[in-house]
Amino acid sequence: MRAERISLCMIVKDEEELLPHCLASVQGAVDEIIVVDTGSSDRSAEIAQQYGAVVVRFEWCEDFAAARNAGLERASGDWILFLDADEALDRAAREQIRSWTSVSGCDGLFLNIHNYTGTGQQGVTVNPVLRLFRNAPEHRFEGRIHEQIAAAICRGNPEAAFHVTDMIIHHYGYQTAIVERKDKVNRNVRLLQQAVEEEPDQPFHHYNLGVEYLRVGEAERALETFGVARMGIDPAVTSYAHLLFKYEVRCLQHLNRWQEALDRIDAALELFPEYTDLMHHRGVCAEALGDADRAEYSLREAVRMGPPPPIYHTEEGIGTYQTWYTLGRLLEGRSDLEGAVDAYIEAVRAKSSLLPPLYRIFRIMRVSGQEHQIPELVRERFALSSEEATHKVLGILEHSRCYDAALQLLSDISSQPSAEMRERLSVAEAMLQIQQGRWNKARLKLEPVQRKKGLLAISSARWLERLEWIEGKKVNGDDPLTLWLKRSSQVGEGTNEEPAVQTGRIAGLRATKKKDTDSSIDGTVAGREYDGWQALGLMMEGCVQSGRWKELHSLIQMCRQQLAGAGLSVEQSVRMGEKEKEMEGKKENGKVSDIESFPGASDSLAGTNWLVKGLISAADHHLEVFVQHADGQRHRCWPVVQHIRLELPGADGFEN
Repeated sequence: MRAERISLCMIVKDEEELLPHCLASVQGAVDEIIVVDTGSSDRSAEIAQQYGAVVVRFEWCEDFAAARNAGLERASGDWILFLDADEALDRAAREQIRSWTSVSGCDGLFLNIHNYTGTGQQGVTVNPVLRLFRNAPEHRFEGRIHEQIAAAICRGNPEAAFHVTDMIIHHYGYQTAIVERKDKVNRNVRLLQQAVEEEPDQPFHHYNLGVEYLRVGEAERALETFGVARMGIDPAVTSYAHLLFKYEVRCLQHLNRWQEALDRIDAALELFPEYTDLMHHRGVCAEALGDADRAEYSLREAVRMGPPPPIYHTEEGIGTYQTWYTLGRLLEGRSDLEGAVDAYIEAVRAKSSLLPPLYRIFRIMRVSGQEHQIPELVRERFALSSEEATHKVLGILEHSRCYDAALQLLSDISSQPSAEMRERLSVAEAMLQIQQGRWNKARLKLEPVQRKKGLLAISSARWLERLEWIEGKKVNGDDPLTLWLKRSSQVGEGTNEEPAVQTGRIAGLRATKKKDTDSSIDGTVAGREYDGWQALGLMMEGCVQSGRWKELHSLIQMCRQQLAGAGLSVEQSVRMGEKEKEMEGKKENGKVSDIESFPGASDSLAGTNWLVKGLISAADHHLEVFVQHADGQRHRCWPVVQHIRLELPGADGFEN
């Protein structure tokens, strides 16, 4: 029996950046590649030919179906797979595709399109789409844009059969950078508006136009357009009806029309009772309307249902981690902190790389007086199977101000650390001690590292100088930040700024020497990254924890004045520094060079972030002290204060 051949058909225009990834993903999975070039001015055609493709020149006529059909005319395979240049066939699908075509008695196969939006870090939406079909002369695409093949297949064979596979295609075309560069939305809107004019009674055009309006935030216009589409379809037989209803709900949510959204969801669930996305959104709407009981019931029902059947468009995590996290936030708002922690744990278990639930878990346990239980919780409930995973958890603990818990877990990083790793562990522990205001313990960790003259000796020496300054002792070193602190406090002016919140200074324990702006340890090795505002943030935190309010106030005033541009002039700095050691500024031809007061001082955004972080830490500390009783009994206002502390701004694990 002859093996069935697969032809990949594509249309491209100026896709030299993305095309190699796409074509590499299908190597070995297809027998021929047909690329229709609609007028590229770059190397797209040349790249396609390098991958063995037949390139068909086609004059663009504002019609995607016409371009696709030009490729079908040249295809000789038994099956047609069609992709865009901003897509890639998943590795598992590459291995499975021939099995599907050889045993399938279907006329077409659906693959799951995983759409990556925004920066690509926001998760994916999953949409089953007909992408693989039998090659026949009557099978031709229809539609100026968002072209379809199913109608032609069914027209030729009303008994045509289709199957939804578990094969995946990764689609990167709606990531922000690509959308902006290719101006996709404006192109789509223009073509869809033209299609609506040509076929005003075709609801699919109105539906797709509504999607584009929603994509750019025009919710009112999108809702109106979706309404036109809904009036023209039979939901029982229209493949995209479930998604149309969900998009209407999203529009209503965007417009804060929560009751209308809830009513629309209830009506849609009558038609699509297995569609988990609708149940999840019912919980969201009920919470917005103040019906916490219904919201909790709906979210728990959504996780019971799990991800929807593969025929439905969905978002990654609906029915699993995304719903568990939403439930956790709801329970947290209801002061059911134990239930919230359990929900967050389930979210992490559903997706181990998820960070926001860990931030919430650690923050809740700290605020509710259970920080001492965190190490046991981490060891029992989470699988820290690698140093990288441990580094990640330690960084989150640090950002959540769970310093004692981080210190307990620090010893788990390496059972037999190298000499270099021992120094890194010592410096990491010193940083945690500094943030708790335990200056002597920090010094005991830093001094041996300084004496050994290793990779971290200079950074340890600088931190020892900073500790000397904050304790009011005489400073004789050459750390730029310490010299700046000394001069600023003497003159009564400050010049400081803070770096943007970083993810996990402890993560710098990994033995790499590469520059890593997200880790304090690597930052000390790299130089500037860990100096400046970030160091000031650690010092402010330590002052809060140790009750050094005078020093904290002094640091805050210096930071504020630096951000306001009222710091020492370079000339003043040089005059002050001449009595100590050579300062950062040099005299060149009688003029002082214009450089920063300390590394990172010019980054006002970072400075503001770290200053605010210090103020929040102080507020949190005062609230904690406020509800403590000498006899160990909780203050009557404890629940309210606990809620306020949980709502204070802080790191949450979401991408910026």
